[in-house]
Amino acid sequence: MDDSAATFIHLRIHSAYSLSEGALPIKQLAEMAKTHAMPALAITDSGNLFGALEFSETLAEKGVQPIIGCSLKIDFNDLQQDNRLPAKHQCAVLALLAKDAQGYANLMKLSSRAYLDTPDHAEPHVTWTLLERHSQGLICLTGGPAGP
Repeated sequence: MDDSAATFIHLRIHSAYSLSEGALPIKQLAEMAKTHAMPALAITDSGNLFGALEFSETLAEKGVQPIIGCSLKIDFNDLQQDNRLPAKHQCAVLALLAKDAQGYANLMKLSSRAYLDTPDHAEPHVTWTLLERHSQGLICLTGGPAGP
């Protein structure tokens, strides 16, 4: 491959660990990334970090930089009260990528809190305020049809 060729990095991959959304096993993702000469690949499974360790180890073995992330549902009700966000975006899914160790620690906190602090009858989520409090070291992707 020509070194001057443009490279592409997927930043929103859902693996088989993204329950009922992803189908590709991590080993297959790693092989595809290597085959297509991707320098890095990000995993953003919905609401969990179950595949983070396997993803990191498997991609590193293939010479591909693993980027750990998670797609979390964010409740914007606290912003809604201040009229800082339109009503249609009361709840949205954001992809959060860890850019360093602090970001990974914050991602673990947020993912855990989404399940531990949400009532049984509701979908796991965190508030905007909690995300603000634990945002250091995170990169937030807001694009997409459901993005705020």
